[in-house]
Amino acid sequence: MTIGRLIILVLGISILTSCRHGYKVEDGKVYYEYWHEGLGFEQGKRLIEVADAKSFKPLSFDCDCSFEFGKDKNYLFINGEPIKNIDPNTFTFIGNYIFRDKNSAYFFGFYNNLNDCDIKGVDPDKITLIKYPWAKADNFLIHGSDTIRLDDINEFIPIDDNWGRTKKYIINKDKILYGADVETFKITSSFEGKDKNYNYEFGFIARDDFKKTKYKNFSFQKEDICNSGLLEFTDIYDNEEPIHDYQHEKSVLTENLKINGFTLNAFRHGNWSSGPRIVSYILTDNHCDCYVDKLYHYDYSKPSETEKNYRVTERIHCRPTAL
Repeated sequence: MTIGRLIILVLGISILTSCRHGYKVEDGKVYYEYWHEGLGFEQGKRLIEVADAKSFKPLSFDCDCSFEFGKDKNYLFINGEPIKNIDPNTFTFIGNYIFRDKNSAYFFGFYNNLNDCDIKGVDPDKITLIKYPWAKADNFLIHGSDTIRLDDINEFIPIDDNWGRTKKYIINKDKILYGADVETFKITSSFEGKDKNYNYEFGFIARDDFKKTKYKNFSFQKEDICNSGLLEFTDIYDNEEPIHDYQHEKSVLTENLKINGFTLNAFRHGNWSSGPRIVSYILTDNHCDCYVDKLYHYDYSKPSETEKNYRVTERIHCRPTAL
């Protein structure tokens, strides 16, 4: 290494190490200092308008996360951003990027919005760490900040960051792959897998595995629904539909199954790969388990910000109840 390169390296290290990163109380105000790559070696400095300088203090936790924590009498701050609805005085670290206060638990390992990281529906006193990003509380399995209820939670084994299993179920993040054969299931990507019967994507049987058919040609009274295979009905809804409130969501196939003696056992909702919402129902009778999905589809020819109504289909697959 030449003397010139050595001098440049030493100067570079000196500049980097001199850049401050964190909180600074100055003239009765609180600032967050940071190094902005877009500014080269220039120091960034941002006023935290809601912070109370008199009660403010930085926080540190025995965590391998790279956050800069602070608090005042009103707020918790992460990297200079005030976090709403967290009690700063009882905020502590549990482990694996899970934190808690007196009321709730929070996961900051991956997120879209720092103010939307609460783990909903769990008692923070009941949380047991499994392996990042998995944890549990009572009968709830926790993946990041999402939860699912498992009736065999104590049998859960993590496979990797995205997949896990019990004796009865395959789990992909926050979704149970209902109907998946545990013994033959193989992971093919972070969101895809397959068993001896079907392919799966994003927690559901893959779209291409379903046979598209007409609802007007199908009879619940005449067909052997338990052995009818995977069917997607494309003509149930004549017109595009708006997304309804969950309490007003209705499924034509679900109502038909109930009329024919099936009982609704479970209900879940979320988004899916081809649309803004999927609503799933599990129904059973004495000999058959049925899984119904109501699917809202994106129309990629429309600008997303103008799309208010969606093409809707429903699909069903049933199988004999396991003895």
